[in-house]
Amino acid sequence: MRAAGNIHPSVGRGVFRLSSGGATGISCHNQLMIVVGLQQISPIGVEELIDTSSVTGWDVLWGVLTVVAGFAGARLVRAATKRAMSKVTQLPDNLVNLITKVAGWAVIIIAILLALPFVGIDTGPMVIVFLLIAALAALSGRVLLENYGAGVILQGEATFEPGDQIVTNDCVGTVLEVSSRAVKIEAIDGRHFVIPNNSVLAGPVVNLTARTERRSELVVGLQYGTDLDAAREILVAAAQDAAGVVAEPPVEVFVSRFGDSSIDFIVWYWHASDIRAGHDATDSVARSIDRACRQHGLKIAFPQRTMWWGEEPPPRS
Repeated sequence: MRAAGNIHPSVGRGVFRLSSGGATGISCHNQLMIVVGLQQISPIGVEELIDTSSVTGWDVLWGVLTVVAGFAGARLVRAATKRAMSKVTQLPDNLVNLITKVAGWAVIIIAILLALPFVGIDTGPMVIVFLLIAALAALSGRVLLENYGAGVILQGEATFEPGDQIVTNDCVGTVLEVSSRAVKIEAIDGRHFVIPNNSVLAGPVVNLTARTERRSELVVGLQYGTDLDAAREILVAAAQDAAGVVAEPPVEVFVSRFGDSSIDFIVWYWHASDIRAGHDATDSVARSIDRACRQHGLKIAFPQRTMWWGEEPPPRS
């Protein structure tokens, strides 16, 4: 058996015919024809892109004037862009310069693409190449562009600024810098964090120092049988006398729940908004409440369990 085939190229197209033959009993009607649907693509030559046969002096003049107008327009666009960026506070100079340069070069490139047809140059392939390059640049630099965009929003909205103390992305600390790429934070333990702008913008941000004072709370559990009204007055007075607690807004105390081993009170008190002031005020309030409870005979409860083995009645507490 002879498994052979002759490939006959068609004339003028990328189409080929494969014929089987040589085997006994196989006729010409059993020829197998495979049509390959790929038309021959010939590369575009330079002579097909440039055709100066019909270019006149006026065409050259119009092309030159278009380029000159593009450079002049680029200067105007850069100036207008810089004025618009100056209205957005906290924008770094390097980001403003980058945006203005990109806007100016975009105008110049458009002007050149408009001028080339005047001198007989086909700009269609160039436009496609530019679009492909722009698409690849956008895809490869997507994260960087997102961070730059998020930086513009963060600095434009002025949600926080250097010196503020914030909570974001599980980090608590002081903002050192808000750049075009990231937010730099010094945590309360001395570590430095560089958090991308996109992450900061996507997550919640708590500005602890947005006001001069902020509120904290402390849970105090007193034993069952305590006079709740008297205990509330004692807790209010003790918290109000603590160092670091401001007079206004005043201290507030609420009964929050009847727990397993205690009656729980929530103490609200206001203090300076920075992180250290909050820790100092909480320490002072806790010490003051402890002294007041000892002085007035209030017992701060702790978890207790009474075990009963079922043989005798459980002891009375």
